[in-house]
This record gives sequence, C-alpha cells and structure tokens, in this order.
Amino acid sequence: MKEIGIDEVHDILYRIMVDVDGFCRREGIRYSLAYGTLLGAVRSGDFIPWDADIIMPRADFDRFVATYKGKYSCIMDVRTPEVFYVSGHAKVHDPSTNKYIGSKKFRMSYGVSLDIFPLDAVPDDEAQCDALMKKAIHTHRRLLYRSRLFPHGSPLMMLEAYMHSYDWWLERCDRIARSCRQEECRRMGVLMGARSKRNIHPKDFFEHLGEIRLREHSFPCPEDTKAYLTQIYGPTYMTPPPESERTGHGGSVWKL
Repeated sequence: MKEIGIDEVHDILYRIMVDVDGFCRREGIRYSLAYGTLLGAVRSGDFIPWDADIIMPRADFDRFVATYKGKYSCIMDVRTPEVFYVSGHAKVHDPSTNKYIGSKKFRMSYGVSLDIFPLDAVPDDEAQCDALMKKAIHTHRRLLYRSRLFPHGSPLMMLEAYMHSYDWWLERCDRIARSCRQEECRRMGVLMGARSKRNIHPKDFFEHLGEIRLREHSFPCPEDTKAYLTQIYGPTYMTPPPESERTGHGGSVWKL
C-alpha cells in the first residue's frame, strides 16, 4: 500500500462527485455543493486541499443513503470487519483507499470520501433553535467519540460516550435531527456535524439552485454563492489562509 498525494486524492474525489451527481440527477435527488468544496469551485474551479462536502434536504438524504448504486460505496451505519463507520451523516468513499490521521498512527476504516450532510428543520424561535443545536452538537460528538471517529477526547467526554452503545447514540442523534416538522418551520440546517448557526438556511434554499463548474463538470450550488459563503466563512472568504494551514483535517494521509 503506497501513500498518495493530494493531487491524486482530488482526482479520486472528482470521480466520486461526478458519479454521485449522475446518480442524483437520474433519480431526482436534490443536493448542493457546500463548504470548502463550493469555496474551491468559486475561487479556482477546483478543490481546496481539505474539503469535499455536499448537503441534501433530509428526505433526499434518506433516499440517497437507501438507494445509491454507483461505482463507490455509501456508508453511514456500517459495521463489518472491513469498514466500521457510525455517524449521523454519510460518506461516499473509494474502498480501494485508506485514510490515516494523527501522524499516520490511526487508520480510519474508510478511504478518500465525499461527506454528505442532511439538512433538517430547525425552529423559527431563536431560543428553541439554540437549544436544539446545543443538544444536537452534544449528542453527535459523543457518538463520534463512541465510534472512535474522533480518537481522542477529554476523559469526561469519553466516559459519557462509553456509557451507552453505538445504537443508543445513533438513535438519539436521529431523533434529535428529526424532532422538528418541516411544514411547521421556515428554516433548515445541518444538525449532524455542524458546530454553529451559520449552517442554517431558509427552507426554500433548494428551490433556487444554480450550477457551478468544478474542473470539467457542472454541479448544483446555491443560487447566491456569495451570500452562502459569506454566511459560512465571513466576507473575506476569497482570501486563502496561509499556506502552512492548507492541510487535510487532522493531518490526514491517504494510501492506495
């Protein structure tokens, strides 16, 4: 097994994204580029080193996870000898690759991957919204500690995480994410994986999508990319960080 560079990682990610896009278009599943993936497309028409993310309304997310059939593997709650991944959001990954974090010491049980985040309804009332997000962040983080997707945490966090099973935390995450009824709310946001209210959008977000080029392919994106990226990253989003900070999450290393 050999270590692969960031350019080859991006080539694999691009092939995954084209495959996912084709499946979604054929099946009428709504999604949008998000976060660093959209940022890279806007800045340069290519990837930035550390991100590959899309977002989907919950109904589309559920259908995608249940029905995706493509060249790669969709994982969300998978517990086999080859792959162990328990999380509140999904990945489409290339199983011929492996990911390592923390100076190559901790091997993840999946490879180069596209993250897929569901968008769930959130209350219009700000106090209720804050309370829901706080509960979602707390619960989802414990699930990640319990499933070792975050290999290290404070002793108290780890103790709480291991007080319950994977299934207990996963069910609790799912219940929290689906606790608001879409028809009763005017907003939706990423609850499983987000850390702030910057990830909350109007419910009609997916009624007004545009297209953006990333390499040779066009992908769905927010109609007003400037407003979206300003909300997520602030008004200076077009300015790249210092080169020393342009690395993968957690010092990630991929092998083929």
